[in-house]
Amino acid sequence: MTPGGAIRGLARPIGRVALRGRLLEPYRRLRFHSFGRDSILHKPDWVVGAGHVAVGERVLILHGMWLAVEQPAWSLPAPVVRIGDGVAIRPYCTISAAESIVIEDDVVISAFTTVIDSDHTMEPRDNVLSNPLKTAPVRIGRGSWIGERVGILRGSNIGEFSAIGANSVVKGEIPPYSVAVGAPARVVGTTRERDGAAITAG
Repeated sequence: MTPGGAIRGLARPIGRVALRGRLLEPYRRLRFHSFGRDSILHKPDWVVGAGHVAVGERVLILHGMWLAVEQPAWSLPAPVVRIGDGVAIRPYCTISAAESIVIEDDVVISAFTTVIDSDHTMEPRDNVLSNPLKTAPVRIGRGSWIGERVGILRGSNIGEFSAIGANSVVKGEIPPYSVAVGAPARVVGTTRERDGAAITAG
């Protein structure tokens, strides 16, 4: 196969995703609080509370997404989940909101990442699913890059243009332009360019 043929071969799967996205766009606009122009939600595994989810323009959410606005948030003013323009979310991610999750413009979220704004509590009941939730808003700032298999927990506030390393667990404040890694995630560097050095998040 020629190099040009290889490139065209790679383009076919995303072309099919884009075509399916265009066909489903009118349905998404009816179901969601808002669903922006040229946005794609491709073969999600689970969507609950779509009427409380606002999706911006040019958003690409690949297959396997678990997207849920949980029952405690159903009585809150919509939208509870806000996904900004130009956001890209790779396969098999989870977004679960019981109070508020904001993903600002141009955020990239790598595969198998979870964003959740609630914790279960431990009380003498049948199991954690029977217990009340503790919630706090989550924000991922504009232009941030979230590595693979990251957990972003309730109360997290990730500043703009930050990079979170693969397998990290975020809870709390990450300042803008930070590189943060670990469980719990700690700031170890900056995304501000220095001598042309590259940033690797995972």
